[in-house]
Parts: sequence; structure tokens; C-alpha cells
Amino acid sequence: MKLLVLADIHRDLNHLFCIESVISECDGIIIAGDITDFGGDEQARFVISTLTTYGKPLLAVPGNCDLPGVEDVLQKNKINLHGNKIDCGGLQFVGVGGSLPCPGTTPNEACENDFRDILEKGVSGLSSQDNLVLVTHQPAWGGQLDIDGSGRHTGSRAVREFIEQHQPILAISGHMHEAYGTDKLGATVLINPGPFRQGRYAVVEIKDRQIQIQLCP
Repeated sequence: MKLLVLADIHRDLNHLFCIESVISECDGIIIAGDITDFGGDEQARFVISTLTTYGKPLLAVPGNCDLPGVEDVLQKNKINLHGNKIDCGGLQFVGVGGSLPCPGTTPNEACENDFRDILEKGVSGLSSQDNLVLVTHQPAWGGQLDIDGSGRHTGSRAVREFIEQHQPILAISGHMHEAYGTDKLGATVLINPGPFRQGRYAVVEIKDRQIQIQLCP
């Protein structure tokens, strides 16, 4: 399965026309949060309806900059991974949206125990852990993808614990605009595609549990 992976769109789809040929070659689109720019259902409907015109399966979690109405839009479109498991293309996707408390208050924040509860709710529907893909907005603590501009780790210990326990083949996150790239945690490949608002995205191909990643640009 070939996936277009986006994060931190912040309602800005100006770069979308540049990657239409990429979208045509992909089997699905994953959004790792911050769909809107501190917006609610109206902004979310704009982004989701635009992306669905390409006719590809779409799955998403909300980010910390998304108001409560965003998750409602995802739920109504049956693409919400926040606390849910969705099967797509032979893969099992689970996720959690929002972030830990940020400097300055953002609309969709939670604590580590909230993350644990939501992730356990999602994984409770698994028949097995084969071909599991985790989608979060907040990255796991302690890797290369959760480092802020001062060099401090800002990720979630609950997300890290989930990865260590369940060993998904892939863990997708966003949130840290400056920490885009790839990493590994045990057998799990980690990826932050970077902010799509700045034109960054990734193409991930999964075949027989082997993962190939192209970070763009």
C-alpha cells in the first residue's frame, strides 16, 4: 500500500496542486493532525472535502490547533482515528489526536493518561497486531522527532509506551514542525512528514511489512 502522509496542514492547501500526480499514484491519504488553523467544522470541511475529491481513502486525527468541531467532521465522514481502529488496504490503523499542554494554551490538549486511555480504546478492537499503523499528532518521547528548537524532548511517554508494547510497523506523527524526518523505536519506523503548510509531505510504501519512505521536498 502506498500512502500520502500529511501533517500540520493548518487549512493551507496551496501546495496541493503541486502533488496531484503523487496523489494519483497513492492508495490512501493519512493526516496526522492540525487540519485547521485554530478552526472548527467549517475549516475542517473545506480541507476534508477538497482531499476527498481525489477519490482516495482518507484517515485522520485532529491536532492541538483543531477546535472540537474538527473531530465531529472526521467522525461524520467515518475517517476519525482518534480512539478508533479502521482497516484499510490490509493495514490496521489506530490513533490519538491532540497534544500535551503547549507553551500558551491551544484548543485540543490532553494529559498522558488521556492518551493512554484513548489508545487502549482504539487497540481494543484489534484481532491481532499484524500490520498495525499508529497515527498521532504528538510524537513519542525521546527520539529524533520530538525535539524542539532548544533541543528539548517534548514527546509523549504514553505514545512511546504504546509503541514499545504493541510494536506497530509504522508510527506517524506531526506537531513538531522543525523535527520532520524518520527514526526507529524497536522494530517500529517513525515518521514526521513535516508541515504541509510549508509544502512538506511524505510518501510511504508498505509491502510485506517492509517500509520505504520518501520525504518531500
